[in-house]
Amino acid sequence: MIAVDLSDARLQKALTFGADAVVNPANEDVADAVRRLTGGTGAELMMETSGNSRGAQSGIDSLAIWGRGCFVGVGADVHFNTRDTLRRQLTLLTSWTMSTVEQMRCARFVMERNLPVDDLFTHTWSLGDAEDAYRWFSEQTDGKGAFVP
Repeated sequence: MIAVDLSDARLQKALTFGADAVVNPANEDVADAVRRLTGGTGAELMMETSGNSRGAQSGIDSLAIWGRGCFVGVGADVHFNTRDTLRRQLTLLTSWTMSTVEQMRCARFVMERNLPVDDLFTHTWSLGDAEDAYRWFSEQTDGKGAFVP
């Protein structure tokens, strides 16, 4: 698995969660890096979660022939050349949410592998700290945060 992020802290966390390699788009072209890391093939699977147009385009450009990409991030404008997409036989789809069946499969996957999902949460706040929390959320430089009673 190759993780891509602008935040070095998040890239380090991705490595601790099992990423084989990380790419920071501020330092190198994502598609070139993915091709280099896959021996020139490109990624078989891609999930774009940022909602950033440049990130979404990099995801498409990183896909291998017959590659499949899923766009989860909200807000990206994606443009592609159908001739290139058809020749590469790409499958592109979006997902807004999962059905309850898929949520159960996801939860089972996490449980069976004892994945440390709690480690995704790096910060907690009380409701009285909402202003600080939302300021931190807007920076998007670390893990996830949660409000706790």
